[in-house]
Amino acid sequence: MSDKESPQVAHGDTTDVGRPSKKRKCTAHCKRFWWAYLIAFCCIVVLVVCLVIFVGVPNIAQDKLDEAKLNIDGVNILETEPDAYLMEVNSTITTDGSIHADVDAFTGTMYLEGIEPRLAFATLDFPATTAEKHQTVNVSQQVTIADMDAFTTFNVWFTNNETVQISVEGDTKVKPRGLSRKYDVTFRKTLDVSGLNLFKGTEVLVDDAELSLEKDDAGKNFYGKADIPNASHFTLDIGNVTFTNFVEDEDVGTIWINNLMLYPGSNVVDISASLDQVSIVNLLSSEKYCEKGIIPFKMLGKSVKNHGEDLSYFATALASANQTTNIDIGSIVKKNLGMTIGCGSD
Repeated sequence: MSDKESPQVAHGDTTDVGRPSKKRKCTAHCKRFWWAYLIAFCCIVVLVVCLVIFVGVPNIAQDKLDEAKLNIDGVNILETEPDAYLMEVNSTITTDGSIHADVDAFTGTMYLEGIEPRLAFATLDFPATTAEKHQTVNVSQQVTIADMDAFTTFNVWFTNNETVQISVEGDTKVKPRGLSRKYDVTFRKTLDVSGLNLFKGTEVLVDDAELSLEKDDAGKNFYGKADIPNASHFTLDIGNVTFTNFVEDEDVGTIWINNLMLYPGSNVVDISASLDQVSIVNLLSSEKYCEKGIIPFKMLGKSVKNHGEDLSYFATALASANQTTNIDIGSIVKKNLGMTIGCGSD
């Protein structure tokens, strides 16, 4: 064999010197079908953007709205009528301030929780807000009572309990800054609100009490002042209230409180009564009360009128349970009548 002749491939050598490598094949394939890969990449980008815009952003907005804190600073129930009232709510909403967005105005339904099914007792129109770190939200609206049973039940619970749980819910839209689209979200907050707790701590002021043996032309023989605590954040325009007065199970007379406007905190109000003198004397001379002269009076709501009209929702609430007040009748009798009724007195 001459030096110019091609060498023979050794038996068993599988090397194909004429076949292109895998890398060269891949490169050639990509050069040929680059447009298909570009389209696929654009589709993935569009899909990711759509997921962010239509799923991610709404979820983030809803999460931030859920994390926001609603604080009720004050509620006023004013201009009360048999089927309507003026409701004013002063509140603040606090967020972490990480999302800048505008929240549309919405209609919020107020629910009484802790009862099944929960009761929608009022509806309010909340103004447009932003998702800034601190927002003041004030509402003033004439409310027509759509469900009297639900509103009455709320008043009963609010009067009797130390705290009640209230939820505010409503569907609205949020528009993040920099985006033209608005997204559906739900405003949903549940709050523990202080109730009236049956006006525990009410005190009849002895120094202002005037008691007489004879009833006047109005049929009354007692006038004085009472300090009524309101542990809630609610201001309530109640009106003229009539209570039946009991000691244990005995009816001992009637108490009236006119033009009752309850503000949060202490409320010193004028009271008047028609008391059964014989029953009071008998109680003061009994072994149970003769030593201290302090008698626990139970007041049970009888009627509520405002501007001459019956307010059944307040009347039912005040008639739902006895409000007990310890009154130093012995000191009042001694101050006004100059006599001391002790144990066994006739």
